[in-house]
Formats: sequence, structure tokens, C-alpha cells
Amino acid sequence: MNSLSKAILFLLGGNILISLGRLITARIYLSKAKDEKFHGNFLLGISWISNILNSLVFVIALMLAFDIHPLEFLTSLTIVAAAIAILSKDYVNSMINGLIMMFTDQFSLGDTIRIGETQGVIEDITLLNVVVKQEDGHMTIIPNSLILNTQVTNFKHLDQKKIEFMMELPIGFKYEVSKIRELLNQTFSDRLAKKEVSFLNLSLQAIQKEIMILKVSMETPVNIAKEVESELHLFLINLLNEK
Repeated sequence: MNSLSKAILFLLGGNILISLGRLITARIYLSKAKDEKFHGNFLLGISWISNILNSLVFVIALMLAFDIHPLEFLTSLTIVAAAIAILSKDYVNSMINGLIMMFTDQFSLGDTIRIGETQGVIEDITLLNVVVKQEDGHMTIIPNSLILNTQVTNFKHLDQKKIEFMMELPIGFKYEVSKIRELLNQTFSDRLAKKEVSFLNLSLQAIQKEIMILKVSMETPVNIAKEVESELHLFLINLLNEK
């Protein structure tokens, strides 16, 4: 009973201290982040660390309940622990990389990233992986070690997105290139005036036997890029339907 009471007191005391430390740290961070950009990953990292510490407290309390001295137990398991660490080094690296991402502003929940051929919104960051939701709704789980060792594009840090589109028109098309450029500028005149579209350009890339290849280039803020791109596609479709 004496060992059990010690274990319960240790467990409750440890959980209380960890909870207080978590609340105080979060309160201090939030008070400093009022006038700055909010970094939600920090709070996520604090939550994961508190979970790890609570698990450690539970294991030690379990040892105390069975009259097992934690220090002696850990000393006796040094060789085994070393072997486990070697065998699970990939998991350890992923956990460390996960904590690095949580306490830095490289990636945050809700960011749109592209890694390889995968692009989507970050739904969750754990100690082992990052969950990315693609535009088609599919969830892709990417290991943290891959995230930090591969080139990743985070569109949160991009203010402007460049849109380029190649199109083919038959030789002798109804409109000349100068007229198409004029129609394009008219279509986006309001957005150009509001500076929602910049560097709008239409250029002739090549002339082949029966077709000419045109290239449309523009830049627009990331938050309205899809909308502007849809308007461009609609303009080109209407242009191709001209007789």
C-alpha cells in the first residue's frame, strides 16, 4: 500500500506540474504573439512534449507501484536501450524532425505545400509524419525525415503566383496576335486596374506548318490565383470557339 500510495502521488503530482507548465508556456507565448504572426505549431509541439512527459511519469509511477527503482531499472536496461535506439533510429529521427517542424515556422497547419508530385494542404503534423490533403480529397502521409531532406515549396511564403499557358491556333485564325492581346487586356482590365493581375503578356512562341503557338503569362496574388486562372481558361475557350 505504501508503494502504491507513492506511485499515485507521483503520478498526480507529475501530471499537475506538466499541465501547469504547459498552460504557463502557452499563456506566455500567446501574450507575446498578440501583435505578431500566430504560430500554431508551437502550441502543437508543447502538446506533444507534455504527452511524452505524461507517458514517462506514468511508466515511473508504475515502477514505484511494484517497488522497482527507476534509476536501477534504467541502468540495467542500458544495453537493451542502446540496441533499441539503433534499431529504431529512423523513428527517432522522424520524431526529432517532427519537433523541429513544430517549433519552427517552416510549415504550419493549413499551409499549402508541394513535395515532389504531391501538392495539398497540411491537415496534421505528428511526431512521425505530416498529413497532406490533396485537391482531389486524398490524404497523403509523408514521413518527417522526407519533409526535411527534400525540396519542399511552401506557397504560404509566396505573395505572387506566376500563371503560364501555351495554346495553339491555326494559321489564318480570325484574329491576329495583336488583336488577341488587345482582347486579353480588355478581359482583365478591371483586375489590371486593381493590380490583381500584373505582367500580363501574350507572346508568339513559334510558327509551324499549320499552327502558331502562343504563350500567355501573368502574375496574380496566391489567394486569388485559382479564380484568375479559371477566367483565363474561359477566355481561351471562348477565343477558340470564335468562327
